[in-house]
Amino acid sequence: MTTAQLPVYVNVRQVFSQEAEIGGTVSLDRMLRFRQLLASDRASIHANLSFAKARSGHREISGEVSATADMLCQRCLQPVQLNIRDSIRLALLESEDQMVDLDPEWDPWICDGLRLPLAKLVEEQLMLALPIVNVCEDEACIVKLEYRPAPESDLNFLNQKVATTKPFATLGKLMKNTR
Repeated sequence: MTTAQLPVYVNVRQVFSQEAEIGGTVSLDRMLRFRQLLASDRASIHANLSFAKARSGHREISGEVSATADMLCQRCLQPVQLNIRDSIRLALLESEDQMVDLDPEWDPWICDGLRLPLAKLVEEQLMLALPIVNVCEDEACIVKLEYRPAPESDLNFLNQKVATTKPFATLGKLMKNTR
């Protein structure tokens, strides 16, 4: 089954006046910043976007983005396949001044022209949805690293040493010697 590509851009006036719904895949070639974060050039990116005018007068974009991509596990530095999924709730604004009236449930997206680049919007949303740290969900990742927690006796020693260390004691001695 072939899924249609998301258009490169949409005409802002047209999609909001028609209250359009657009869905499709996004090529990784159109998402350079997201691509730099990946462990390979393989990724499947999909978006479903709905465009509507709210009663408040704001133009709203809602929908969902999803991606399956290979990233590096920060524990073992091996590729791990991540499934990223996020909802979109954006208010399309022409300037930052319009953010004052924006309902807090909507995130602002500034577009001062008639063309709205969809890949940029999807890319930004995916990057915000990435986990802070990528790790394998497989317990074998920890086993491969031979990770062992520090013995309790080592932790007690560290706590005692920290409690008795006075970081400014040396500075105080130096100041007395210079007077």
